[in-house]
Amino acid sequence: MLAEDNPVNVEVAGAMLEGLGLEVSRACNGEQALQAVQAGEFDLILMDCQMPVMDGFAATTEIRRREQQRGRGRSVPIIAITANALQGDRESCLAAGMDDYLSKPFTQQALGQTIARWISLPRLAPAPPAPEAPAAQQAPAVAMPHSQINRQALQNIRALSATNGDALLDRVLHAYLDDTPSHLHTLRQAIAAGDTGQLRKSAHSLKSSSANVGADALAQRCRELEQLGRNDTTAGAAVLLADMERTFQAVRQALGAILEKET
Repeated sequence: MLAEDNPVNVEVAGAMLEGLGLEVSRACNGEQALQAVQAGEFDLILMDCQMPVMDGFAATTEIRRREQQRGRGRSVPIIAITANALQGDRESCLAAGMDDYLSKPFTQQALGQTIARWISLPRLAPAPPAPEAPAAQQAPAVAMPHSQINRQALQNIRALSATNGDALLDRVLHAYLDDTPSHLHTLRQAIAAGDTGQLRKSAHSLKSSSANVGADALAQRCRELEQLGRNDTTAGAAVLLADMERTFQAVRQALGAILEKET
């Protein structure tokens, strides 16, 4: 089961899992994940740590409590997935009852290797293709000055499906373009209200989805906003958000052009 609320991450991680030969059920928050575990059996759970309604920590704690009540001890392996890579994060996940930890953004290869520590996989992810040219000769990540898009990230998404790569990329880009404005709106509200907790959560979610589609500059601004939230301050957040909104307009234009070219 994949427990993840961000629609972009759901599409990308779901494609990775299916590419590993796994059947995937999806839950968009910890409460849904908990209900799904009660209703059926799963070989493994990928649990996002920060989700609405019930986060991954609380859902994992409750799953473990119910396992103990049934006299089963720890049963289903739970792997934490998070956009954080901070000292102590892994320990926090393990303390909540999770068995392993995977930091976003991750490759299909890394995902397969992590899952394979806990269950047998029908097939492992293929090794990434060799680069066409040495790194020094490759074009910079921002291939078009106005786009701020890392085109390699889009190629990585397309490569997740040998037969439907274009359709997968189309779904991911539409999900990102549809979802991002609501995150920017939530960030604006959080800054106006001085709500540093919401600032951190929204910036965290938008950070990982932006990285997935190659919007690297936007992902970096999200990282800076998230750090402000962690520091319990909104000082400078409005300036950062204004820059993010301008950057997103360029990103939206570039991704829109890519979608038009695909059709």
